[in-house]
Order: sequence, then C-alpha cells, then structure tokens
Amino acid sequence: MHAKALASAADEVVLDLEDAVAPEAKDEARAQVEQTLTSPEWSGRTVAVRVNGADTPQFDADLAACARLARDGFSVVLPKAEDTGTLARVAAALPDGTSVHALIETPLGLMNAAAVAQAPNVTALILGYADLAAALGRRGAENDLDRWLVAQELLLAAARTGGVEAIDGPYFRLGDPTGLAAAVTAVRELGFDGKWAIHPEQVGPINDGLAAGPDEHRWAADVQAAVAAAAASGSAVARMQGGMVDEAMVRRARRIAALPARPVPDVPATDAGDDGLTVIPVGPPYFDDLAVGDIFPAPGLTLTDGHAALHQATIGDRLRLSLDAPLYAAVTGSPGLLAHPALVCDIAIGQSTAPSGRVLGNLFYRGLACRPVAVGTTLRTSTEVVALKSSSRGRGIAALRVTTTDQDGKDVLDFWRCPLLPSRPADADGDAAPVHADDLAAVGHEVDVAALVPAGWTLAPLREEPLGPLFADLQTHRRYVVEAGETVTSAPELARLSLNLAMTHTDGSSGAHGQRLVYGGHVIGVAAAHVVRVLPDLATVLAWHSCDHLGPTFEEDLLRTTVELTRLEPLADGGLVHFRARSSAQGPADEHPRAVLDWSAVGLMP
Repeated sequence: MHAKALASAADEVVLDLEDAVAPEAKDEARAQVEQTLTSPEWSGRTVAVRVNGADTPQFDADLAACARLARDGFSVVLPKAEDTGTLARVAAALPDGTSVHALIETPLGLMNAAAVAQAPNVTALILGYADLAAALGRRGAENDLDRWLVAQELLLAAARTGGVEAIDGPYFRLGDPTGLAAAVTAVRELGFDGKWAIHPEQVGPINDGLAAGPDEHRWAADVQAAVAAAAASGSAVARMQGGMVDEAMVRRARRIAALPARPVPDVPATDAGDDGLTVIPVGPPYFDDLAVGDIFPAPGLTLTDGHAALHQATIGDRLRLSLDAPLYAAVTGSPGLLAHPALVCDIAIGQSTAPSGRVLGNLFYRGLACRPVAVGTTLRTSTEVVALKSSSRGRGIAALRVTTTDQDGKDVLDFWRCPLLPSRPADADGDAAPVHADDLAAVGHEVDVAALVPAGWTLAPLREEPLGPLFADLQTHRRYVVEAGETVTSAPELARLSLNLAMTHTDGSSGAHGQRLVYGGHVIGVAAAHVVRVLPDLATVLAWHSCDHLGPTFEEDLLRTTVELTRLEPLADGGLVHFRARSSAQGPADEHPRAVLDWSAVGLMP
C-alpha cells in the first residue's frame, strides 16, 4: 500500500493514524509510519500524517512522532479541528513552521472555520464529509453533491479569509468515474484548491479535473505580465486587452498559475491533421458569440404518428384528445389526433437550440402561448436573441424569443426562454469579451389565454364519459400529491426526437455535471402527465405563465409531482384551469429528493 502511495501522482500522501487504525493497533501503526517516512525513498515526498484527536490518549504521542518526522514537505492533519486552543497546542508541540491541515468535520468546526484558518501554522482547511454528515444526522449525504453547498461555501470563505488552501473531502463511491468527475467539476467551479482521494484510481481524474487548461494558463500569464509591466513603468494601474487589471484578477491569476497543466489533445482542434488537412471544429456558439438581434432558423418538422407514439412512450401521458381519434373528431370537428402540447413545445424548444447548443442549464421560460394543432402539422421555428446578461465564472444568460408557425404561417407557439451558456475560453491574442447587462426582468409578457381557446371546439363529448372531476367540480386551494413517480428513461432519445442540439443531453463530457443532463422538456412532459392524473379530462394545455428549472435531472431519476389549482375561469363551454406543478427528482443513490421544476400553466377543461 505504501509503495502505491509513494508512486502515485497525488500532490500529497496522507498516512492515517486515526480512522484507519483499530484502537489496539495505534502504537504499532505510529511506529510503522515513523519507519516508513524515515526511509530514504520517502525523503523527497510531500506527506502528511493524520493524528488522533485531541481528546484521545494517543494525541500527545502522535504529535511527538510528528515532531521527529517534521521536515520540508511534511504536514500534520488535525481531525475534528474546532478551536484555536487545540491548534495552539499542536503548534507548540511541533518544530516552528510545521504545516497543519485542519480537518473541518463537526458542526462546531464549521462554525469556527474562519478562526481555525487564522490559527498558527494552519495552511489548509479540509472538508470532512463523513463525520460531518453523521454529526448533522444526514445519513448517506456524503455522496450527495447537492446537499453540501452551504458547508462548502462556509469552508471556502473561511479559507480565503485566513489565506489558506481550501481542500474538498473525498468522494466515497469507488468505481464511479462519472460521479467523481461531477464532484471535481463542482468544487473546481466553486473555487476549491484541491480534493482528497481515497484510492489510487481517483488521483488521475481529480488531477485532470482540477488542472488548468492552456487558455487559463495563458490568461494568468498575461495578467502577471501586465502587472509586471505596470510596476516596471512606475504605473499604479495595470491594463490588459483594453481593461484594467484589478486585485481580484491578480489573485485568481496567481491561483491558476499554480495549477498543473491539463493534458491537451495530440491534434489541436484547429491545426492540420496527419493527412495535411485543416481540422475545423463544428459546434454551437459560445455566449460571447451572440449579439442581440441575431436570428437562428431551424429545419421544419412534420409531426407524425411516430413522433406522437415515441413521445407518449417516453412521457406516459394519457391526454384523451392525443389518444382517441373519434373523441378528437367529436370535439374539434376534424379527423386526426391532437398533437400533444408537450410534444409541440418539445419540438419548438429543440428547434430553438441552435444558439444554445452549449447550454449548461435552461433557467426558465416565460409567457408561452400554445395554439392546439393536430398530428400532421409542420412546425417551423425561428429564434431571436433579445437580451444578454453576463454572469460570473465565464458564463452568461441569453434571453431567446422563440416563435413557431405551421405550414400555412399561422402562429402555433410564442415564448421566451433563458439558457445559461459558457463564454468562449480566453484567447491570449483576442479582445476582451464584451460585458452585457440587459434587464432579464423584462423578458416575457402576459398571455391572453382566452384568445387561445379554439373557437370551433365543443367540449361536450369529454363530459359524456368523464374520467374524473369536470370543471364545475373543481376547487382552488387544493394540493394534489401524485403518488406514482415516474422514472426518467429514454432521455437522449427524446432530445434527438425533438431536434435538440444541446450537447449536454447526449454528451456527458460537455456539461457541468460530468454526466448527461436530462432535457428540461422531458421533465416538463412528465409533470404534464402527472397533471393529467389529477385532471384526466383535461382537453389541452394552452399557456405557460412561467416555468423554472430549479436543479438538474439525470437518467434514472424518479420524478414526483404535486399539483395546485390556483385559479378557475369559467367559459361558455367548460373553463380555464390555472395550475402550478412542482416536481422533485431522486436518483438511485440519493437519500432525499431535490426540487427540479416549478411550472405554472393554464389548461382547458370540460
């Protein structure tokens, strides 16, 4: 085991005297660690020893051994670090300058992390998930990335306040490269400096995930060069690419410059290949490639029985007019079947993804109006960039106005959606990316739902053999809990069916989570199917007031939905039902569900 650790690519090897050692073997383990670290092959290795806690009988003996082992590149890891008094005791027992890494793994330690970071000789804070989860009563939570953001932010802020490194704790699921990659990506984007590994198989992926790319290193070098040039000229202001270099940029550049270089492909994306041909990458635009007023057309798509069948098999909806041709004819006066409104929206959203193929997440939809159409209709969609707002960490939000017509040019859909997109990687020779600050609060408008009610429809056939409550039976201020969940399957297939170009839905390496992200329309479609469980005689959905994606959804997640009826508007025939559907997702390894969707819409009821 020690030989593997010595040969690993880890920045530091931690030898454990605490959790990994049985109580009766503590003395033997301490002697073994001393013997190992005093051998010649370990003399140049950066190492640390995790000692037993301050409340244990082994603590003083462990510190004495560490004092004998102390040298350049040696650190002590203090478990359950909670107070500066204990850290002062550690510092007093060690030679001057011996580095101490404080393991934050108790609620008190988390609350005192800022003080701990400023204690003598502390050079790093480490987040200890397992013990912290146990202390907080979070069973299994150490494997749930979405439940640690507050703790991560607290530790990171404390580390930055104290000027020490912030190290994320280990990922405990071995043999799960996708989950590990997602965990590394998440903490890298938060700003952590490193992450613990508990097995040699994790070291490479962690190093690769935390490394800096060539563009980042070039940017950091440019910042440092600009600062040096300003100092040499006696100027108090450093400039780069037409902008001023501030202290935050200098600190970020210093951290990036200290990171190892991420491996680059053997053949650069825009260089000549082995055959002499120029390699040209084909992909969607970045955020900073977009400009307000840009318009993106898309191929038309004729809705067929095949589209309807695959959509129904994927979503499991039971909307009657999409299933029963005689009933549809009786209600509408025309032969055929209703194209499910969720399918129509899915196609239109997919047709609108030319400017958002690099989407990290679609944040929300506003003001969606949907005219009912039949299977056989051809949908043609145009997408316009109407607003842009720069965000943090090299990202931006694009507001897109999406309009869909049928083969005769009649309006079918009109809505706004706002995807979060990455900016183009920094280019040492390029201009600084423009900063956009458009007001996204102005995106969307109120929908005149009454104008969307089909004039030629009669809802009496739906009332003749009702499957559930009719409009006259409904009441507001009710919350319906749909007991049967829906497991997400065929997610990439639905994305392809709808012409969706967003890479994250079919290529797990392109997104921010290290795995494929389920298309948001898929989640909305399942929520619509759950609404039909509550309102089985619903004729169709005519409009969305709003739709907010609250978190990511992944393949095999179990979706559950609650439905509230918020307003009822009587019509001459039936009425309009305003509802709010809220969905949660729970993966196979998740102990608790997470909120993923908040959708407010309007349906037509008999």
